[in-house]
Amino acid sequence: MAQTLPKELTSLVDWSVSELGRVIESELGTKGFQRIENIRRYVKSDDGQSLQGLLKLKKDLASLSSKERYDIAHSFSLMLELINACEAAYRTSRLKEEFKQETLGSHKYGRIIHVLTAHPTESRNPDIIYYFKKIQTLLEKHLDHPEDQDLRNLHVLIKWVWRIPMSKQRKPSVMDEAEYIYSLALQKNILDVFIQQRKLKLPFYIRTWVGGDKDGHPGVDEKTMLGSLQMARGFLLEWIHEKLRNYFADLEPLAHSWDKKKVQALILQSKEIRSHLTKLKKIRTGDSHRVHALKKILDQTAKTYKSIFTVESQSLFEIRELIKIFPGLVVPLELREDSSLVHESLKGGPRKYAISRMLKTLAQISPQHDPRFYVRGFVLSHTESAQDIIAGISLAERFLGKARLPIVPLFESANALESGVSIVEEFLKSPQRRQLIQKYWSKKLEVMVGYSDSAKENGSFPSRFLIHSALERLETAIKKHGLVPIFFHGSGGSVERGGGSVQEQTEWWPESALATVKVTVQGEMIYRNYTSPEILLRQLERFSAARDQGRKKVTAKDSVEKDLQRLSDFVQNAYREILKDPHFLELIEWATPYSFMKDLRMGSRPSKRQGAVDLTNLRAIPWVLCWTQTRALFPSWWGVGSFWQTLSKEEKSRYQKAFAQSSLFRSYVKVLGFTLEKIELDIFAMYLHSSHLSKEVADSFVARFEKEFAACKKAVHEITGEKSLLWYRPWLETSISLRSPLIHPLNVLQLLALQDKDILLLRETVTGIASGMLTTG
Repeated sequence: MAQTLPKELTSLVDWSVSELGRVIESELGTKGFQRIENIRRYVKSDDGQSLQGLLKLKKDLASLSSKERYDIAHSFSLMLELINACEAAYRTSRLKEEFKQETLGSHKYGRIIHVLTAHPTESRNPDIIYYFKKIQTLLEKHLDHPEDQDLRNLHVLIKWVWRIPMSKQRKPSVMDEAEYIYSLALQKNILDVFIQQRKLKLPFYIRTWVGGDKDGHPGVDEKTMLGSLQMARGFLLEWIHEKLRNYFADLEPLAHSWDKKKVQALILQSKEIRSHLTKLKKIRTGDSHRVHALKKILDQTAKTYKSIFTVESQSLFEIRELIKIFPGLVVPLELREDSSLVHESLKGGPRKYAISRMLKTLAQISPQHDPRFYVRGFVLSHTESAQDIIAGISLAERFLGKARLPIVPLFESANALESGVSIVEEFLKSPQRRQLIQKYWSKKLEVMVGYSDSAKENGSFPSRFLIHSALERLETAIKKHGLVPIFFHGSGGSVERGGGSVQEQTEWWPESALATVKVTVQGEMIYRNYTSPEILLRQLERFSAARDQGRKKVTAKDSVEKDLQRLSDFVQNAYREILKDPHFLELIEWATPYSFMKDLRMGSRPSKRQGAVDLTNLRAIPWVLCWTQTRALFPSWWGVGSFWQTLSKEEKSRYQKAFAQSSLFRSYVKVLGFTLEKIELDIFAMYLHSSHLSKEVADSFVARFEKEFAACKKAVHEITGEKSLLWYRPWLETSISLRSPLIHPLNVLQLLALQDKDILLLRETVTGIASGMLTTG
């Protein structure tokens, strides 16, 4: 059922990749280029995609020098990233045409909130991102004007990226991560999107973890909190100053000839805005007073302008709208700390714990004003009781005087998701606490659910089933007390961490989760969502469309829920059973890049916990990274095939009906098909046989994975009645089949890098594979 890709896209890929070839030949000579071209052709052949063929390639590459291997890795990594740029450029170009013909703003009211975070899920060098952004702009121009070849500029840009490693070579600081996020999310044309959405009465907001996520991060404290706020302030002030320059440029000619007295008085009043902006350049004690004063002079100036010209100033209107979107003239943070440390902070002095100092600093910059202009919530990870939420309130009250900062329990383990309702009900039993929520938290109780850790612990479907059940029950419990539930979805970009298309993520959410959509957007997903206004607008439009459809959802029958519970229990047990195998932990340590996580320089937060390899010590993101790099994608599908084999014909028919009746099951089966299409078990077998695992153990795992994989594919085919795993997106099947072989050389080179402890090559292959798989972790 494979579908031909659009001619415009394939032509763009051919045009740009051919130019990459010319650059490689100019840099490496004809011999070096021909070696890379021969590898490209080989991995696209039947022999080159077999295990024996890949082992032959590994043997050939092992004879090359370290530099020659790196050049090959760099070439394939750049090729895959260039293909990504082509796809983003084509998508942007197509969306521009679609938006010309569409009427935006016809959706039901609701808010969308992106919480941007930089956990180690972006492996690319920020310098390479800068130049690929320029390449993408050039590609968009080429699509709009194909006659304008612009090969000279493309050649120069590719020459530059050839000289830069694709991977990060130093560990980023928290401020590096903040700059990455704000340089994308606060671009001038993206800030225009915020204002456009507000005009449509479909408000869109951003928050960030960066600088405020203390949980497990030794580098986060009150200094990083202020630093992150300060950096966002700089981007927003730059946008405001540009609007003011246009505003004054429009007024100056009038001051020379038309009612000079009134216009000059307006200009004089308007200059006070600049004076107030100067005072806001640095965030310090009492900052909220100065922001309030700016709002006041803006309102007065806008009123004066309208009294003179009888119309509103567009520039002043947009500045005032921006400040309504960012009322503290910053991107508000989400603070997070482990619940146990919150209890300890209550017992200790204010200087001993970073979270206490952060709350104290928040109180200093927002005296007598709403601290939520700077921090939107205080998330408590590992919440296990109502007392944890109460402790969070007590700590906030100690420094803010009143509980003006919403406390957000985070439920992420199976136990927490199952007991979350009883925890919330226990907390809401108190009339005083309900009154507190009504008075200080706008009658809203926010709960965060964690996809990554629950999936790491239980497998993907059990994680989704647990979260689905928790959301439905939490919604009922919170609404029962006359409060509005807000659900904060802590999901990542990969399917294994709750990602997927907007439809597949939201199809099974309860109504309240669609009224206010609040989701984390991480690492490379920030780049992909914010790479152009058109792509961002489409993402927002899809969430709005999901909200419209959410009102029409049909609740699955109790019998269907019982069947899904049975599936979840079986998969959870099968998943946990293999994790108990002592050889499985050896597999993670010896047959994946996990042991080299400290060398990858991806995030400021420690990418792995100290100590021996143990499931509790494995962070969720590196866990998924290892399965993505080895092309096995294990957490998403393990156990489903075995379960299907246990069913009778009559039982299978019930799940076939559930596919039509349950949005949760239907969305999972679709992402399951997508995952299975991307898996390359021959590649995974190479990692096993190239490791320190014994041949017997390696052969055993290969056999187990192949058996489960075949059974899982059969299950998807029989559940859906479709021959293709990607029946619902045939173009995606084509795209995967074209790009998948181009990743193979990077896997082979990564094995050599692991064997020789060649860190530079390892970093380049990790980034290249992530570019090909469209996710780091």
